[in-house]
Formats: sequence, C-alpha cells, structure tokens
Amino acid sequence: SGRILFGMDQDGDERQQLWAINALGDAPQRLTHADSSIHEPGMLTKGGDAVLYRSNARDESTFDVVAVTLDGRESKTWLKNGGQVTPVDMHHEGDRALVIRSNGNMDADLLLVTDSGETTNLTPHSDEQWMYGAAFDMDGTGVWMLSNLDREFVALMHQDIESGERRIVYQEDWDVEFFEISPDGQHIVLSVNDGGVSRPMVFSTSGELRQIAIDAPEGVIDQFSWSPDSSQIVFGVSTVDHPSVLMISELNGSTKVIAGEAGKDSLKTFTPETITYPTWDERKIPGYLLKPEGDGPFPVLVEIHGGPESQRRLNYASSGSVLQYLTSLGMAVLSLNVRGSTGYGKEYCHLDDKDKRLDSVKDVEYAVKWLHDQDDVINDKIAVYGVSYGGYMTLASLVFYPNLWAAGVEMVGMANLVSFLERTGPWRRKVREAEYGELENDREMLERVSPLNHIENIRVPLMVFHGKHDPRVPLFESEQIAEAVRTRGQEVLLRVYDDEGHSFSKRPNVLDAFALIGSFLTKHLQPVRAD
Repeated sequence: SGRILFGMDQDGDERQQLWAINALGDAPQRLTHADSSIHEPGMLTKGGDAVLYRSNARDESTFDVVAVTLDGRESKTWLKNGGQVTPVDMHHEGDRALVIRSNGNMDADLLLVTDSGETTNLTPHSDEQWMYGAAFDMDGTGVWMLSNLDREFVALMHQDIESGERRIVYQEDWDVEFFEISPDGQHIVLSVNDGGVSRPMVFSTSGELRQIAIDAPEGVIDQFSWSPDSSQIVFGVSTVDHPSVLMISELNGSTKVIAGEAGKDSLKTFTPETITYPTWDERKIPGYLLKPEGDGPFPVLVEIHGGPESQRRLNYASSGSVLQYLTSLGMAVLSLNVRGSTGYGKEYCHLDDKDKRLDSVKDVEYAVKWLHDQDDVINDKIAVYGVSYGGYMTLASLVFYPNLWAAGVEMVGMANLVSFLERTGPWRRKVREAEYGELENDREMLERVSPLNHIENIRVPLMVFHGKHDPRVPLFESEQIAEAVRTRGQEVLLRVYDDEGHSFSKRPNVLDAFALIGSFLTKHLQPVRAD
C-alpha cells in the first residue's frame, strides 16, 4: 500500500508505541496511546491497511493480540490474555493469523487465531518444542513451521491444519533459522545456521525437492524478502568485517550486492579463528579467537555473550564491532559459546539450566586453562567481559574463579538472581524462571549461584555499565554490585546512562562507554600496540 509502520520507545524503556505514515511527506500518526505499556508490531494485512500487534496495555503481566487500522480509526482484540504471544503471519483474507506462544524459555506452541476471537492450538505436545517461525501455505489449509519437536535441531516442517498431520520438509544437524515462501507459493528460501554462519538456499515446493545453494559471503543473514513476481530474493548479510550489505539473488542462486559496499575497506579488521577447547566433562566448547597484528604474546579479553539462549556468530553486529575495536587496541579476544548457547542442539542449550548454572561458569575456567597452553598469551593479563547474561557470567567468573583475572567489565548484568527475578518486568518473569529457577521453589539455589553473595572474592578492578530505563535487568542490579565492591575498598566504576535501556543505542553514549572500556583494559592489561 505504500504505508509505513514503525514502533518507537522512549530512552530504551522498550515500551514501544506504534506509528504510521500513510503517504510520503505526511506526518507520522500515532496509533497506540498507553505510554507505560508495550506494543510490538507483528504482521500487516496483505493490503497494508491494518497491523496485528501484541500489547500488554490491558494487563502488564500478559499480552493480547490486537488489530488496528493504519488510519487509527478501528481497533479490535483478537486474542485476550495470551501470555507471551507474538503474531507471525496473517492469512491473505485477513480473518486468520498464526501466533507463536512461548510457554517457557525454549518451548512454544503455534496458535491459529481468528478475528472473532477463536483460538486453536495447532501443536499440542508433551516434549519440548522450539518454534522459530511459521506461515500459511498458499491455499490456507496448512502451515509451514520451524520446529525441533522430537529432534535435536530445528527443521522446516509442514502441517495440515485439519488433520494435524506433520511432515519434515528439510532437516540437517544444524538449525534452520528462518524461511520465506515466495508470493506464488512455488519456492521456499531458507537459511541454516551452520556453526554460526548462515547458509542460504532455495528450493521448489512442488515435485522433487530441488535444492539450489545461494552464493553469499560467510556471515549472518537477517531476513529474506521476495520480489512481487517471485523471481528474485533480497536479503541482508553481515560479516565479521562489515556491518551489512544488501544482496539480491536469482532463483539459480547467483547473487550481486545492491547496497552497502561503500566504505567496506575503510577500517582495519581482524579475522577470527574458529576454535574449540576441551572442558571439565570432556565436551568441546566452540568459540572465536581474534588476534591483533604481531607475534605476541598478547593479553586476552574473554567475552561471553548474553541470552543465555543466544550465540556468538560470525557477523559484525551487535557486538562484532566492539570486539574488532578491542582487538585493535592490542589485545586478543576470545569469544565463547559456553554450554547453554543455542545453535548446537537442544541438549547443549539445556546444560546450564537451573542448578546446572555454574557448569557454564566452569566452561569459562577451562577456556582460561586452554589460553594458558597457548604460546602467545600473557597468562596473568586476562580479563573477562560480558553484556546482560554475559554480565552475570562476568561477575560469576570473577567470584568463583578469582585467581584467573586481571580485570572485569560488565554491562547490564545480574548480580543477584533473586532480586533480578523479583524486579524484572512481570511479563518476563515466568519465561526467565524456566531458565534460572523459580523464586518459590529454588530460592536457595538462586542465592548460591548469585555473584553478590560471594563479593569477597572480587579482587581485581571492575567496570559496570547500565541504562537507567532498563526493563529487563533493573538498574538496582548494577547499583548493588558496585556498592558492595566499593564498600570492600576495591576499585570499581559504575557508569549509568539516563537515556538508555537494556541496549545502548545513542551514539554519544556508545562512544563514551567503549572509550572508557578501552582505556580501562589498556591500563590493566597493558597491551603493546605495533604502532
């Protein structure tokens, strides 16, 4: 329709309001008006005149699925009190939608919801099922979905709506991360997360499965979009040395870059080495090692991603640029995918659940042991760094293995899992308890694995960063850890940004934070730069 829909929050509080631009040159029109509530856009109707979105305006602890026209005149609730629900597709007639409902941190159902409020669970199950995406097929009698029900990795499946009969269309020993059906229904494009790299392909939906690999650089693809005539596919891809390029692919798999090449070679970048190391239970833990120029030996920064249901991948965003910057200061960076990470199967993802929390911290200890065996590492100049859950892992590494580190840096991390669960957004608590443990039943365990309760073991300088409006990990977590460290006479800096939330998005704040981190790590690790 040419209309544009977008969501916008205030200073990172994640309480998005929806806005529409109905024609070029028009002023944006606000569609939602509950400032203290979350509104997240889901699917537009095929005609582009309305949007289906999720909102907790009626009840902060749960989400409804609501439709609103882009002129703001009509609004209707399709699903009330849905829990953690997200609309992912709408039938072309505009009267039915597919909604993914998260039951826990890594379990979900696919719901069929009608505009009259009728809801059908299409995927009742007893075992765990991750649901990465879903879409109606062309005639609306079936759905395509990404699920790992009864299997280790996520596969592309098709299910008949009436009978519930399901078949696997495409599977590997890696996760299928997303897919998109062509407008004419004749082809599917999908991407496989192959050890952290997106591997795209396209194949026909009818007759013999004819797979064609798409020629793309080694990196991570964000999403696919088909041309209206179903002859071409557009996608963005981010690599380790460039934020993103936009590419267009023909059905034969040939590609060309159509946007984003400018400035690609303007900065020096470092190519990570894919590594694995043995840990305490003889598992192989994957990671990426970036080294500065020269022969070393180098100080090292150990980086742990957030989530914990996430994965450090071979791309530039969201932290790739940070790791490149820190490497440029003369230190090596070892980025870990410890147990609990996604991308390596269902079993691996659950190896850190609840009372197994400290097993993942032990993986960090063994990463340092592996570093000590390398000829080009300065063993007493190793620091640890992480954001969000990676912030918790940073603090846990400092308190449970205090003799390994020269310094620590954490952003928006949890210092005490009890106070975190008590204060996080009520719409998130149930999902987070499925990962960390329940306040009602697991309080003793949560206290035992919380870094704040072992504060006497922090013996090295620490930097802590937080956004004032963080709705996920409240500012209180950083305030209490900084105060506890300071009370013991240890060096600590707490930096709070009044106009940020869980992720720092304003350029001046990002520059300020990482300039401070760079100076801090340079001081305590003392890297020697070639220039």
